Amino acid sequence: MFESVRRHQRIFLGLILVLIIPSFVVVGAWDLIAPGSDAGTVATVGRQKIQKFEWERSHQQRIDQIRAQLGGRIDPSLLDTQASRLSTLEDLVTQQVLLHAAESLRVRISDEQMRRTISAIPAVQKDGRFDMGLYQQALKAQGLTAEGFEQRVRADLALESVPAAIGRSTMVPRSVARRLTQSGLETRVVRVKKFPIAEALAGIQVSDAELQAFYQANAKTFQTPEEVDIALVGFSKPASADQVEQFSNLVYEQSDSLEPAARKFNLAIQTVKSVRRQGPDEARPAELQRIVGHPKMLQALFSTDVLVNKRNTEAVEIAPGVLASARVIAHRPAAPIPLDRVRAQIERQLKEQKAAERVTDLAQTAAKALTPGAATTGLTAAKTLSRADSQKPAGAADIPSEVIAAVFSADVKSLPAAISVPASTKTAAAWLVVIESAQVPAVDSPAVKEAVARELQRLEMASTQDALERWISFHRQAIGVKTFPEKLAKTDSR
Repeated sequence: MFESVRRHQRIFLGLILVLIIPSFVVVGAWDLIAPGSDAGTVATVGRQKIQKFEWERSHQQRIDQIRAQLGGRIDPSLLDTQASRLSTLEDLVTQQVLLHAAESLRVRISDEQMRRTISAIPAVQKDGRFDMGLYQQALKAQGLTAEGFEQRVRADLALESVPAAIGRSTMVPRSVARRLTQSGLETRVVRVKKFPIAEALAGIQVSDAELQAFYQANAKTFQTPEEVDIALVGFSKPASADQVEQFSNLVYEQSDSLEPAARKFNLAIQTVKSVRRQGPDEARPAELQRIVGHPKMLQALFSTDVLVNKRNTEAVEIAPGVLASARVIAHRPAAPIPLDRVRAQIERQLKEQKAAERVTDLAQTAAKALTPGAATTGLTAAKTLSRADSQKPAGAADIPSEVIAAVFSADVKSLPAAISVPASTKTAAAWLVVIESAQVPAVDSPAVKEAVARELQRLEMASTQDALERWISFHRQAIGVKTFPEKLAKTDSR
């Protein structure tokens, strides 16, 4: 997908398309055709309807892709928020607006463009060349015909033509890029003094009243997590369409037991302990966690129908054709942890909080006392920092990135300048910083000349995205878009 954009000289347009149009969109050529039912319209774009099952498939693909990028080490519920659900819907609406525009403009994709795009798909290549056998296998696996797939490819290529045209129409003055490049290459020479939180802990006391107040104010923090033990059954490999239908019917119609489905398909029922509503279990095998941690499985397990009425979950599609169902064996609600068990933890936290306030005051007092000509004892040797250092997670020159960011936000009209940076959990200290000098490279310096092209490309990308978003907003109103976000809300029933 986006092959023609990748061939375009202004390659940044491809990045814009990735931001605006999600890869593997529901009606795009790259979709996996999965079972689904029309549960209602969630949006209309002109006369085109977006059905709920289309949105569900697209939303699940997005969650799976993000989790895969993070190695599965994230609670799926954090990705399945109402905001993320609305974001998926907005992406689908945007896609339909662009398709409508492409049709209105009578965009035509040649056979040669279509063939080049298909030939470039890695999944249908062998030794770097298009392989007809692999192509036919891929189509068969997805239940697609060559004609149907090629129509989708043409639609995708037409879809990308509109953002590409908008991108070619945007211009950013080179002078703006030069000024921003100069600012980005600025360096400042500093001397610092660190006021560690750990060194201010001595003598700090926490009263019982303070402990009790903190415990009560953060009651939800001091709870054991809600969890269930479950019985689980499912396919380890993609099932046929008939098997999918039979399995789904069995676990639904005989909802008081998983045995009928297990017997029918010769599947083992396994017991899984301590499945939590939130938070992945890193000790659990990854493949098993992928099933029990699936957003739809978790939503079903903690629904009233399954938790209270003791029914099976519906058949949950973990991957295309891979289904699973479960039922709750035991339920342990979230429960308060007694204060005595967390007293030491709370006391340590409150002491660190008070120590942070103490060292922040010390740094502020020291900064105010550093008038021009005043002695600067206790400061480090001079260190040269760049604006780019503030973007590094570990900072630079033993100075945290948060402190470096404060350095480059400081007013340097009068030097030397003294600032203080409050203590935080990230910096573990308050900081006194004396900025001794600031240097901005000249417009014609080699460093600026080398970096200005990259900055211009970044600005063009941002300008293109802004222009595209404004264009889409205008056409949304012209076409007529209606969304029904209430239909995206999580439900607690079948």
